[in-house]
Amino acid sequence: MDKLIIFNFILIAIIAFGLWLIKKYVKRERTKNLLLLSAAVFTILFHYSLFLFKLLAGENAIEYLGKTPNLILPIYPCNIVMWAALIFAFLKHKKSKVGEFFADYLFWFGIISTLVGMFANVDFIMNPTLADYENFKSITAHATLLFNILLLPIFGYVKIDVMRNMKNILLSIIMMGMIGIYCNLLFHALVSEAAAYDINSMFWIHSPFEGVDFLTYPVIALIALPIYFAVFVVCDLCAHKKGERFYNRSNQTI
Repeated sequence: MDKLIIFNFILIAIIAFGLWLIKKYVKRERTKNLLLLSAAVFTILFHYSLFLFKLLAGENAIEYLGKTPNLILPIYPCNIVMWAALIFAFLKHKKSKVGEFFADYLFWFGIISTLVGMFANVDFIMNPTLADYENFKSITAHATLLFNILLLPIFGYVKIDVMRNMKNILLSIIMMGMIGIYCNLLFHALVSEAAAYDINSMFWIHSPFEGVDFLTYPVIALIALPIYFAVFVVCDLCAHKKGERFYNRSNQTI
């Protein structure tokens, strides 16, 4: 695990340096959009790189695809974040209500899921070596996704607004839950009940943790909501002066 931690801190240092350069030198809106799109496309290509290599090399790429279900459907949280980043990059009006939803989802949810994917990487835990390309790809793709996500506050797409943030997180939880149900039903119908159980999209069927069988998606969501609310309130208290905080704005509305 020491190798994983050191490797991740090296990746985070590279990300931090890259973000510093971008914040210092990138000012044009067109360049910002190009960076968002490039980061999103690069992450997806990296995610599919082993499959593409096998395909170009004439190896059994379809067999590999069948053994790697998250290349077929977005069954894990980071898979959804990855595709959401691409959708956001293509949005023409990124500060619209739709854009705000994607920005909040990507930032507030994406940071947690990418950091978990980096520091608690399942592929590395099962095979603790960085010499395996599958491990290297899995960890580094999460890092490139983290870089993509951290561009959002630098470009001004993330806003501390408790009501807006909570509404969008609630919508995100519903959206992810629906995607998980769809994936599980699809694998159950097209492959088998056992395949759906093993894939366990969004942890609907069983808990990802041994010994805590109750910790399935609905329970995780119920635990996450008050935690997110507490985080948003603390951020609001830090970001706004007295009289400008969310409860003051609520009172003014009433």
